[in-house]
Amino acid sequence: MLFRSESGTYTVTLKADGAGEVKKKLMISDIVPVVKYTSADPVIIFNTTQVLFSVMLENPENKTVSFSWQFPAGTKGPDVDPKGKSIKEAPSVVFGSIGSQIVSLNVNIGGKELAPVMVNVRVNYPSPAKTLYYAVKGGNIMAKKLIEGIDPAVNNSFDMGYRSGKHPITLQFSGDWLYVFDAGTRFTYVAEPLYLTSGDGEIFVVSPDGARRESVVENFGGDTFLDFYYGYVDAEKQMIYWADRREGILRTPVTTRNKKFSLAEFPYWIRNNWLGYYGEGIGWGNINGTITRYNGLWWWAKNSTGSGIFRFSESDNLGRAKVDGDLVPAAGAIHQSFGIRAFVIDEINKKLYFSDSRYKMIIRSNLDGTGIKIIDRSPFDGEGGDSEALFVTGMATDEKYLYWAYRGPQPPAGTDPETYYSANPLHRSGIKRIRLTDDTPVVEYFIPGVEAYGIAIDAKPR
Repeated sequence: MLFRSESGTYTVTLKADGAGEVKKKLMISDIVPVVKYTSADPVIIFNTTQVLFSVMLENPENKTVSFSWQFPAGTKGPDVDPKGKSIKEAPSVVFGSIGSQIVSLNVNIGGKELAPVMVNVRVNYPSPAKTLYYAVKGGNIMAKKLIEGIDPAVNNSFDMGYRSGKHPITLQFSGDWLYVFDAGTRFTYVAEPLYLTSGDGEIFVVSPDGARRESVVENFGGDTFLDFYYGYVDAEKQMIYWADRREGILRTPVTTRNKKFSLAEFPYWIRNNWLGYYGEGIGWGNINGTITRYNGLWWWAKNSTGSGIFRFSESDNLGRAKVDGDLVPAAGAIHQSFGIRAFVIDEINKKLYFSDSRYKMIIRSNLDGTGIKIIDRSPFDGEGGDSEALFVTGMATDEKYLYWAYRGPQPPAGTDPETYYSANPLHRSGIKRIRLTDDTPVVEYFIPGVEAYGIAIDAKPR
């Protein structure tokens, strides 16, 4: 019998006299420890639940085994030292922080170090709380509990375990699902014929506990200009609405799952020239922004060639191209001097907040467009160039705060990042927030250091 000291794929040859030879590929795998954890509580609670870890390890030759665990800061128990280290085979611990707790294990068997094993343990708050979700640039969907009066150092984020997508510009929580609208890899102008086949956007949903992910509609290999840029879920109508890059808005029932996009199955609900605003602020090639419905009116943001927030009722949707004599909707347009990518309505205080991609500002106004006030004017590390800059895309409110996802500039070459951010505190990427009731609000960081696109709040305490 032959043993290999290293894992890998090997070619094994069998030769028989007078009968030639046979070659086969044989994969030799390294030993992989399997880590499990158990607790008496169905939900692990920080500072409370005792969690027992165990390791399943193949060791047929009964070699000497040593264990080296690393637990997150704040983890307590007789089996861990103050730095979160343990050499026990089956340590028992209590986690001192909320959120995803990453536990690592290094195993040495017979003098050989095995590949490290990482385990993600979800640790919860003892009381139900609202949750903020955010889509990390190049990363995963994350969630963080909105808890007043808690030490920020122990309120960490949960990793939902699913990729954010390429450009997940819009997130919205509705019912028992987090909806993610991914605009795909190419969200700016693409020349023909590439744009006809380079679509890769998707609408998908994730359950609040991260247990399930389901596809709603995907556009893989389709027209990239028909990807899913901005979205809105209407709980009353039980419909999902989304804006493509520049042409109009489409829709489908919230029950839709696992569909391939086509205009035949998902025709336009409204197009640029189906409104009386066409030629009066909306034009061909207007880049789409946020869409929402408030107080019976639709609000649709536009930027690039023509801009503003265009308000209309469903009866204003002509369902055909505008002709002479068709009137501009009575609700009117506001903020037509700004390039609006995203906006959110503070229904409690009757204010409008929006991100302006022309002047790189977060702005507040009254719902009629008056009373403009600049909230934040920090330099932004944007994408898409001057004409199609994404700027801030994720904005959300609860009853106390406005939150937005900000991507700040990188420190100049050769500059120490901490020195740079100490001198320019509002340039650090992260989820920023302000108090809605402050007339002159102070910008603070709720989640510093993260680059994100869409954000959303689950208002139901869970």
